[in-house]
Amino acid sequence: MQKHALVTARRLFEWRQGRAAEPPVVETLLRFGHGALAYAVRSHIRIVLLRATELYRDASCALARLGIDVDAWPAPPAGLFVVEERTLYLRSRSPMTVAHEFGHALDCALGGGVYRSGIDPAVRALYANATAFITPYAATGVDEYFAESLRAYVEANDPASPWPRATRARLRHRDPGMYEFVELLFANEFGAALPREAVASI
Repeated sequence: MQKHALVTARRLFEWRQGRAAEPPVVETLLRFGHGALAYAVRSHIRIVLLRATELYRDASCALARLGIDVDAWPAPPAGLFVVEERTLYLRSRSPMTVAHEFGHALDCALGGGVYRSGIDPAVRALYANATAFITPYAATGVDEYFAESLRAYVEANDPASPWPRATRARLRHRDPGMYEFVELLFANEFGAALPREAVASI
């Protein structure tokens, strides 16, 4: 199954010539399992790895057309998912960034081109009634709540991050309702539950 997942993960990069998949990014994506990766491919999700000096507005036609210059922000994002294009743009290759942005990509795929987290009453209720969040960033909006919960479920972290480690155990403890929602998402929507015990947390 790992070989199939590897082939499927690489398909997310194949749409643009000269933009090959990079092993560290693929390694993080494999944490989501073949079911989620195949779901993303079927939903026409794409990934672009930005070159060292490349700007988001030069890589994304939608951002250029809309005049959104995220590169000029005081702290430009490490990664960005553009819903209109169903495309994930990555400046950083860190596991935390890759997994978080791929969480947004899956959110869009599940919503058929819009974030499911924004229209699903169950997710909105879980967010509204949450008494604790997996990370501080998860509290900033329902879409970030969804993406950070998926990141926790696949246990993708960065050693240098000041935030608490996002893990399944922490998600289960702090937000059992969202933990159950994500677990069922992998089992039912993606058609392939991840192993009960996650691979070693990074």
